[in-house]
Amino acid sequence: MISLGIAGRSSAEATKDSAKATLSVTIHEPGSKTLLPCRAWVQAGNRRLFNPLTKTCTPYPKDRSFSCDGEFSILAPPGKAVIHVERGKEYWPVDQEAVVDGDTPQDVAIELKRWVNMVQEGWYSADLHVHFGNGEPQVLKQLALADDVNFLPVFSLWTQYAEQWPKWQTGPVAQADAAHTVTLPNEEIERIGGRPFESVGALFIFGLAKPVFVPRHERHYPCDATLQRLAKQTSPECVIDTDKPSWAENVVGVALGLFDSVQVCHNHYHREATLAPGYGMAGMLAEDEKHLGKDELFIRTNAIYYRWLNCGFRLSVSGGSAMGVMPVPLGYSRTYAKIEGPLSEASYLKAVRDGRTFATSGPMLVLTADGKDPGAVIEWRTGKSQPIQVKAELRSIQQIDALELVYNGAVVKSAALPGAPVAGVMKQTIELPLEPPRSGWVAARAIFQSPPGHLRQAHTSPVYISVDGKPRAFSKDAEYMVAWIDEILKVSAQPDRYADPAGRLEAQAIFKEARRIYEGIAKTAKEAWGD
Repeated sequence: MISLGIAGRSSAEATKDSAKATLSVTIHEPGSKTLLPCRAWVQAGNRRLFNPLTKTCTPYPKDRSFSCDGEFSILAPPGKAVIHVERGKEYWPVDQEAVVDGDTPQDVAIELKRWVNMVQEGWYSADLHVHFGNGEPQVLKQLALADDVNFLPVFSLWTQYAEQWPKWQTGPVAQADAAHTVTLPNEEIERIGGRPFESVGALFIFGLAKPVFVPRHERHYPCDATLQRLAKQTSPECVIDTDKPSWAENVVGVALGLFDSVQVCHNHYHREATLAPGYGMAGMLAEDEKHLGKDELFIRTNAIYYRWLNCGFRLSVSGGSAMGVMPVPLGYSRTYAKIEGPLSEASYLKAVRDGRTFATSGPMLVLTADGKDPGAVIEWRTGKSQPIQVKAELRSIQQIDALELVYNGAVVKSAALPGAPVAGVMKQTIELPLEPPRSGWVAARAIFQSPPGHLRQAHTSPVYISVDGKPRAFSKDAEYMVAWIDEILKVSAQPDRYADPAGRLEAQAIFKEARRIYEGIAKTAKEAWGD
């Protein structure tokens, strides 16, 4: 396993550390003698210590923390130290003080308590963006347990094309225990950078039977949709995720029915910061996008997702951290899926495809409509059906600003929660008898602030609503996507975009195919709803 302990340091550093005392820490659940894997660090004065002596620990310098198997020893200077221990989203984090006295070793026992158990309710967590520990199944198994991520599909291939997967001694699956699984056959194809609309994008593909491989692959060729189609042909049960909705060519893959999910809790949300949009993501196209302030990324992430839902596409929500690249632990943003039967790659990916998910950077949030889970379709008849009983249930151990119900992209009910206590588990339910005026969807979200005051959320996938058998379609949202494709068509005409005219024409033909689909949606909306 990865070890960044004292080995390899200078003699001066080793001498300095030899004057420190050793903190030996064990972590258990209350009433249990079994060691509990977790994530930790030690704060000593103005220093954050994250390089333990225990060789089985796995330091992660970007987050200045380490994972462990439930015990660790670490050198700390004399004085007061604070031992921080956490285990994902479903346990109370602990900050326990210890006084380091000279060079006297000290044993510290810490209890981690659950505040919720989502597996018992059928909900299993996943991090759908992982770059850390590839090729080291033992490290990945420890991470799955330490950060309590039930399904961990690591990217075995990233920004490269290969005809075969890297080899693991365990095979394609590493089982940490019955409720924590690591899988190998997953791929990210990333081609980003440049000015707005110039990135191809970052495709996440999970559960592949074989890697996505094309003999000719360049920075902009083939377009993402070609690779997505190849993935679906060779691996019909795979899941294709967006990373973030605003990558330039995502608009094409959505139109062609190639995406399964959209990351609304993505890797630009960190413990102490939020990254700005960029890297060639799609630019602003509507008047209401021009003055979004510091929360532009958050607002546009949701708005683009809502527009696709308003165009009639079925897309579940997802979340991922990009541990290995970003300064966050595994599962800082994560996906919860309600699965049928035991946990497996197949059962988890099916739940994502079916839309039985919520994504979160903190709280737990579930939605039902007439008792149906996200992903369901409700047939509703004007003047004949009873109102749809929509219910959202929030549980959180952190401050939440508002719990909201969103119908066709607009907030239709909100419960403001300013000043709600954070000591203990906060529970909030909102309900709405919905009489939908047109076909669409309903979802729930819980909004909160993270340093330095940027918005974060938990967000459910939608329940879809068919009113009088008419299609879900909004002309303004379809026309927005037409304008988006027009921008990438302009980019595709750049002289140096493709190596040859054939590549340009091939990509442009696919872009125009998607454009026609959005034009058809706009026409349908006008015919069915008078838009």
